[in-house]
Amino acid sequence: MSGSPTSTDARFFSHFNNYIYELVNTRDALAFAIPALLSEFAADGVTYLELRTTPRALSDASAEDTVELIHDELKRWNDENAMRVRLILSIDQAKHDRADADWVVDTALRLRSSAYPPLVVGVDVCGDPNNAKDLTALDPVFERCQREDLPAVVHFGEIPKQAENGTLDVMLRWNPRRVGHAIHLPDAVRDELVKRDIAPELCLSCNVLANMLPAKENGEKPSHGDHHFGWWWKNGGSISLGTDDVGVFGAKSSDEHYHAAEHFGLSKEQLVELSRRAIQGALDRDAIKPVERELDSFSVLEKL
Repeated sequence: MSGSPTSTDARFFSHFNNYIYELVNTRDALAFAIPALLSEFAADGVTYLELRTTPRALSDASAEDTVELIHDELKRWNDENAMRVRLILSIDQAKHDRADADWVVDTALRLRSSAYPPLVVGVDVCGDPNNAKDLTALDPVFERCQREDLPAVVHFGEIPKQAENGTLDVMLRWNPRRVGHAIHLPDAVRDELVKRDIAPELCLSCNVLANMLPAKENGEKPSHGDHHFGWWWKNGGSISLGTDDVGVFGAKSSDEHYHAAEHFGLSKEQLVELSRRAIQGALDRDAIKPVERELDSFSVLEKL
């Protein structure tokens, strides 16, 4: 990608610890927040949703109890509502060591086997990449995930340093099904993602507002129209738009799709195609055909 990288707003990686985690820090707060969040996505027209959470203790609950609470709330939602929700448990690359990561995978596998259809569908690597631990220590963790058929998604190429210090090569060894952000990538890495049909999760508003995109040659800050979505739309396979997140950046899923349509000239038919390409990256492979049928019905209605 051309241009020198901008300096990512430091608040982007710190606001979760200093803001969000302080707002949602009790069982009652979490139990209130989950259905409220899901209701907003459902009202926005989302039919299949994958949520991430990094297991952590609350003021009145252990990390294990917190994950159980989230799992129970999502199960209750799925039993009572049409929008299907799945859960991804995250490993924090700046905080978690090998033992923590093993625990996250243990928990994901245990919860996956405790419900049918499974609610937990994969593991993620997130956290502040500026302070990441040695990720090679996680190689055995993700080798185990591959043996157990537990898909991985990873935050990928958020800052230029990841392309310079070998982090991207380490993460590609883990065979992720999706990569988050995919901003600062050498051409060879980007081409490898396309070759292996590893779906990028692109967050237009987040990347623009948090100043994460490469600077323009004229020195101006990039806007939505400068986002690398355009390249992936033309050259990639599976691709999805994420909010990352609604509360912080004020952009719902429909807003992100509107930005894509407005700045990259997508028609209604192409927006449907974007949704088709998005569902191909779903961690719950059983969700693909039902969503495709819904999109078929939508396409028919659009033509009437």
